[in-house]
Amino acid sequence: MLAPGATVVPILGMSDQTNLTNCSADKKAWPVYITIGNLPSARRNSPGSIAVLLLALLPIPPKFSKSSKGDQLQRKINADTLQDVLELIFAPLQYVAPTGMAIDCADSKVRHCFPILSA
Repeated sequence: MLAPGATVVPILGMSDQTNLTNCSADKKAWPVYITIGNLPSARRNSPGSIAVLLLALLPIPPKFSKSSKGDQLQRKINADTLQDVLELIFAPLQYVAPTGMAIDCADSKVRHCFPILSA
């Protein structure tokens, strides 16, 4: 339960594989973006708005076959490393979410907000 007047700020995470260059098809990365869920979707999804911020740009490890035992181990290591990196990226939310923080809003008011990782 939050105190009266408190505001939940859903933090939305987004990602999609992208090519880094048009000259070399094998260079790819995995950008991690964030935005807040309190914005209207038309504003959040508008190409000209700055509602979506690049949080991290992760390299994509090479894909392995499913047959080799060594490849299965490498796939596990890659998955565990990705999980560790995402936990590191979003760790600051763990410290702010329980107590909240004062945030200046667009209407010139200061609100007690609780940022929560939502998706």
